[in-house]
Amino acid sequence: MHTPHCRRPSMSPALSHKDYAGLAGCSALAFVLYLNTLNAGFVYDDRRAILANGDVTGFHPAAHLLRNDFWGTPLVDSGSHGSWRPLCVLSFRLNFLAGGITPMGYHLVNVLLHCVATWLVFLVGRTLLPTRIGVLAAGALFAAHPAHTEAVAGLVGRADLAACVCYLLSYLSYRRHMLNREWGSLVLTIILALAALLCKETAITALLLCGLCDILSAVGRENGDKHRIRSLTILGFSLLCAVYCRLSLLPRPSTAFSAADNPTAHESCFWTRTLTFLYLPVANFRLLLWPQDLSFDWGMEAVPRIRTLWDARNIQSVGFYGSLLAVLWKCSGLRRSASSMDFKEVANISLPLLRRLGGNSCQKWLGLTCDCHHQLSAPSYRFTASTSTSSSFISSKSSSWLAPFMGIAFLVLPFLPASNLLFYVGFVMAERVLYLPSVGYCLLFGLGFGSLWQRAKDSRRSRTMLFCGLGLLLGIHGLRTCRRNLDWRDEEQLFRSAIGVNPPKALGNLGSVLSAQGRYEEAELALRMALGHRPTMADAHFNLGVVHQRQLNFSSAVPCFRRAIGLRPQLAAAYLNLGTSLISLGDHRQEAISVLRTGARLEGIGVRDRGAHEEARYTCYLQLSVLHRADGRLQEAASMLRESLKALTLLSQKQRAVLHLRLGEILAELQDWKEAEQQQRLALQLQPEQGAAYVTYGQTLARNGSRLAEAESWFKRALQLAPLEASSHHHYADFLEQQERHHEALGLRLRAAALAPNDYTLQSCVADALRLVNRLAEAELWYRKAVTLQPLAAHAHANLGAILQMRGHRREAVECYRRALELQPGHAISRANLAKMNLHKDTNE
Repeated sequence: MHTPHCRRPSMSPALSHKDYAGLAGCSALAFVLYLNTLNAGFVYDDRRAILANGDVTGFHPAAHLLRNDFWGTPLVDSGSHGSWRPLCVLSFRLNFLAGGITPMGYHLVNVLLHCVATWLVFLVGRTLLPTRIGVLAAGALFAAHPAHTEAVAGLVGRADLAACVCYLLSYLSYRRHMLNREWGSLVLTIILALAALLCKETAITALLLCGLCDILSAVGRENGDKHRIRSLTILGFSLLCAVYCRLSLLPRPSTAFSAADNPTAHESCFWTRTLTFLYLPVANFRLLLWPQDLSFDWGMEAVPRIRTLWDARNIQSVGFYGSLLAVLWKCSGLRRSASSMDFKEVANISLPLLRRLGGNSCQKWLGLTCDCHHQLSAPSYRFTASTSTSSSFISSKSSSWLAPFMGIAFLVLPFLPASNLLFYVGFVMAERVLYLPSVGYCLLFGLGFGSLWQRAKDSRRSRTMLFCGLGLLLGIHGLRTCRRNLDWRDEEQLFRSAIGVNPPKALGNLGSVLSAQGRYEEAELALRMALGHRPTMADAHFNLGVVHQRQLNFSSAVPCFRRAIGLRPQLAAAYLNLGTSLISLGDHRQEAISVLRTGARLEGIGVRDRGAHEEARYTCYLQLSVLHRADGRLQEAASMLRESLKALTLLSQKQRAVLHLRLGEILAELQDWKEAEQQQRLALQLQPEQGAAYVTYGQTLARNGSRLAEAESWFKRALQLAPLEASSHHHYADFLEQQERHHEALGLRLRAAALAPNDYTLQSCVADALRLVNRLAEAELWYRKAVTLQPLAAHAHANLGAILQMRGHRREAVECYRRALELQPGHAISRANLAKMNLHKDTNE
């Protein structure tokens, strides 16, 4: 039967009203399903990638976007992940400039990017799938698939969203270029592919996919092989340049990822590594088929390693790769025998070759007889279309194998860089990595659904069942997506949702969150359960120590911090907390100084979170200076601060200003007035708008009795600059009390306490000021308020006891002293006051 000719399908056929309806419906579905993410916060990696990233918050200049990785760490740093995504970080920076750290704006951009990606999947489907219903099914499935939740609801998933958008735009641009080989669309293709690469490394395959499409597709071949080869050459050269620049010009990670992130990569057995990594694509594909078990992290042993050939998962691997090869074999047409070969397709393949060999017909080729009589003079290749398919869709015989082949290409190529098959990466599995490969999965689903729909064209009942089945699938996926979005609303729910998949990681992180909320008993239980699953988790030992420390159980905290240090010697925060706990125990001061000094001097080789590491070192230096200063070793305290200013190169201006201020205070105590003033002025230069710098400078001048008037002027300038800063009022009050101007000081004390009503020190200072002006009844009220703020502080109860004793309430005073001694058995003031009261007993008591 003769197949009628149809007009050559354009790359962007005019959209019909049905197409517009499908586009709008798929995009609206994508938007509605993710509406409940707009009120979510910053969770998990979002905090480090956005809140703690100086490239986002403007702490670093914009030029550092090209020097730092995705997490704000310099690419040359030993702890850098090497994930260079400047366009994605730039989008976060623009979000910050527009709305600060309000999370809604960030989530809205992610949702809109998902809508755009859904729109583009629909358009890509129109270039490959033969039926409109198949395109609609592919777009709707992409909009609703639950595996996309991490990429859309988790803000760091923006890298995958943006890369997917640029990747699909690059493909569509090149499909347009294939029609007429014009330069503009080719240049645009390369630009979009590079933009995708600057959003996420896995998008490096964009140009490869475009070239593969050109090789396999019949579209544009009427323009001649010369132009096609030119286009492919330019694509190949651009791809090689991109790969060379990414691997050679940009620094790569110098430290291997930890065993917890990718345990299989650290496995010594070759067969275990091979079998496990061959199974990982199967596990990822299973998430696309049935995304029921989802997790924020798949590290550690969430995917157990395959250590034997008899593991049942090897059967899944063989079945998966066998099915993939079978589909490719069927799509390629190589299975056909010569007797059943379509000679028109042979002609399409052979004519360019015959042109070069000097032939003029494909009538005889490789000993086969062809009756199609294709001649070289034919102006163009012919396209045939099914009478049941709209001409706005590609429906030639070549499309019968091109669509599944390209669907597999979309599925496989973007996944390969993250598969661990070519090189090791810092994770086992990650759901957000499936965002771009899922385009291929959705296209294959749409192709299969469209084929079933065409076969059932004569059965209204069958089509109704197919439509209901599609609706049921989309409904199940949509409900799962909405429910999974709720897990990403806050960290506690996110970590709880993953306990069944990755218990050590989920419980360890959950314990940290509960500890931060003050739910110490629950936190301790979660952390001990995590250590039961994986005893070598340094973070879990550290967080358990923090829980004990916050409960003032320092004797239990110390061994936890020691274990954390033993498991991770570069964990500076563990040294800081261990030193603090040793100080609190009272009899380990020298050991604490040694521990803090070690923590302060840690270089942090291979440390991933460089910002947190430098913050811990900074605090160690400050703590050392305080200890030396309290012991009267002022020179050593000054030496520690000078060392910190040289060693800590990544500090913010505010932190450097604090170091200069502290150094100035110590130098003033050493009566090195000139150097002290110089340090104070350096602090003022770094933080000209911070009242604390003016206050400290005033304190320095106040130590010189001849410059009291000048000192007071600096205190007043601090109040003018920061009238709502409680510390400015507090320190000015200290100065006035030293001048015995108690009534003026009292007004400042009250103002400071009003600005910080939960600050124990400020409330106690108000009580002290009232006592100095002999307003004892009011002083008692403020001392009682101080006790409520710190009920476990011995000195708070001792102060209340003292004022009660002054007012003649001896019995209540005795109770307060005894409570202070219960909290701190060696509290000297309470013992002394009780001794005095026993010597002078009141018979009326």
